Amino acid sequence: MTFPGSRVARVVLLLAVLLLAGGGLAACSAAPEKGDCVEKSGDSYTAADCATATLRVLESFDETSGDCVPVAGVTETFSDSGPGTTLCLGPRDVDPGSAINVAQNGDCVAGVEANSDVRRIDCADPAAESVVLSRIGDAVTIATDPCASVPGTNSSYSWDLISTGDDPLAGIGDNLGVDLMFCLGPVGVDPTTSPDTAQAGDCLAETGGDAGYATVDCSAPDAAYRVVERSDGGFLPIEIACSSADGATSGIQRGGGLDGYVLCLAPN
Repeated sequence: MTFPGSRVARVVLLLAVLLLAGGGLAACSAAPEKGDCVEKSGDSYTAADCATATLRVLESFDETSGDCVPVAGVTETFSDSGPGTTLCLGPRDVDPGSAINVAQNGDCVAGVEANSDVRRIDCADPAAESVVLSRIGDAVTIATDPCASVPGTNSSYSWDLISTGDDPLAGIGDNLGVDLMFCLGPVGVDPTTSPDTAQAGDCLAETGGDAGYATVDCSAPDAAYRVVERSDGGFLPIEIACSSADGATSGIQRGGGLDGYVLCLAPN
């Protein structure tokens, strides 16, 4: 049997349309949305069964410059210039209430010492290790310590997003610093009494624990030492830095280099 030319043309055209439509549907499968579970596939993410997936879309933006940093529990960000979207991704069963990336000044944290399961925690919880003294966004860490000028800091924790996608601006500046730096101090210790703020003429009491010392009124019964000289910069050991300090019999040193200091002490 033969078909008239016009009918053959219509059949060929119909087949072409179906093939194109099928190809388009395959190429344009629905992008993951907020709440969807996903798995990483190469340089992109595909929807997955929440029973087995490790990641979930916590937030999405209709722009490639969407900011995922404030999204509680986020660990990864993916930008796609095709549809012009940004996905904020985190663990499938993340608890937003304990997410470290939304910790603010005064919040307590745990897990920093072991660098494992770092999380925000109630300060009354015995597991609380440190309190956030300062939260610094887009912290520059190359050749500098962002927490050096924060009184009471005895440790820090840096947090960074994993950034993927085809946004040409993604990753710019990653080698200069981190998305967030948390300056941490001992739980229950008033940072305003830190020896970091002590100057010549101030008095110190021994406190034990992580802080070691606290500034107190010189008439206080526990005021054991008087600062006779402060030397900013931690290049020199106490013996040398305090060798010419009148009456100094001991000292304390914190940090090193430009960010450190030495307090030369005499009995009060």
